[in-house]
Amino acid sequence: MNLLKSKKLLVGLMMLACSTFIAGCGGSEDKSASGTDVDSYPNKPITMIVTHAAGGDTDYNARLLARLLEEELGQPVVPNNVTGANGSIALEQYKDGDTDGYTIIATNTAALSGNEATGLSDFSYKDFEPVALYGKQAGENIVVRADSPYNNIQELIDASKANPNQLKFGVSMGGGVYVASVILDKEAGAKFTVVDTGDAANRLTALLGGHIDATSIPYSTAKEYIESGQLKTLGCLLSERPSMLPDIPTANETVKDLSVDTLYVVLAPKGTDPAVVEKLNKAIANVVNNNKEYKENVEKMNFQSPWVLSVQDTIKELDAQREHFMKYKEFLQ
Repeated sequence: MNLLKSKKLLVGLMMLACSTFIAGCGGSEDKSASGTDVDSYPNKPITMIVTHAAGGDTDYNARLLARLLEEELGQPVVPNNVTGANGSIALEQYKDGDTDGYTIIATNTAALSGNEATGLSDFSYKDFEPVALYGKQAGENIVVRADSPYNNIQELIDASKANPNQLKFGVSMGGGVYVASVILDKEAGAKFTVVDTGDAANRLTALLGGHIDATSIPYSTAKEYIESGQLKTLGCLLSERPSMLPDIPTANETVKDLSVDTLYVVLAPKGTDPAVVEKLNKAIANVVNNNKEYKENVEKMNFQSPWVLSVQDTIKELDAQREHFMKYKEFLQ
């Protein structure tokens, strides 16, 4: 847990360093819901804050959506990456921002729920106005090097029990992958040494370099290495098999509660006019359900069929995921 405490301290320092920026991001706009003319909304560019770095799956999905939303809304939707601490820096900065509908936040649910459960943040989706869940990741895949003797999740778990603390499992402390490592411990009795190796790209490098024995990374990140024979997947962390990858088993087929559904979500600051939220949700739904370019790109990246929820169903799904993560709160902090 020292690694997690260190990361929490780093988050605090980063928040302090950003304080001047936060003070200035409110601008001079009317922050009340009544300040937005819903009929004419939007009549100026929308800023989409992206909580993770350029090049990752959260960023890819957010930028694809933003570009096609421009056509739908008739105004530019401009992505702006504000990164750090598994998304918690951006979420903290913008959760109480302008409520006029011209700043929205794109993140993923594993970060949103995982950060609260681990104590990296002290807020949840309830501190925002959920706009839409609009996509599913292909799933974090538990992967090992191709020359590893383990061919399924149970063999990896059994090996960790036979050799306690000898096998190193790479995670990003505070995120969904870290939650998965705790579930492996508490529900399956796995005995890994959990190592903070950073984001998916760094976890991949650490695994290929032999610094860790197993990790979990998005299938889209692992795909070329699996196909080239450098890695093998033991299973994905989604609660259901990806629609376009039906041959990859889910981890919960081996360990009942071992699932982390990484879904892409758009949020608005708390207090944003519900009519604006509904208008954004309908625009997103139209892109997801009817735009051919969106369908082609999301299937290529996520290996999932296009998928979007209404505002109310988004709230229900966020609540269910939060409940799943919070079951392990006492072991995560």
